[in-house]
Amino acid sequence: MQKIFLLSLVAVATISGADAWGDCPQAPENSKYSEACYKATEPPYFVCINMEPDEWVEKALATYPRCCGEDLTQCTCPVKDYWFFKNKIADYCAKVEVCEPDAIATDSSGGDTRFLRGQAEDANE
Repeated sequence: MQKIFLLSLVAVATISGADAWGDCPQAPENSKYSEACYKATEPPYFVCINMEPDEWVEKALATYPRCCGEDLTQCTCPVKDYWFFKNKIADYCAKVEVCEPDAIATDSSGGDTRFLRGQAEDANE
């Protein structure tokens, strides 16, 4: 009985949206990320009430490489193989991309990008 009550409470919270519960904490004045990034990655109220704004952005950035894209083998979400996850994750990934393009871009050069971009002539000097 208790599980049914909790599930229905979560369902109502999800359907009504986070605004029905309250507002998440605001980003500090000297924040690391842009205001658009905080808004894009803001979790539901019942999640963000226990987190600082930088924490939820960093969790989103950490999740991005594992759960965004074609290969979801590293994604730890327990429902990653279900249709509703796949329908929602594309929007989530697009929002996370607003945050910090350099942090989520994958660079397969191993850190030697300056040499790959035509500036190798002074590499041995």
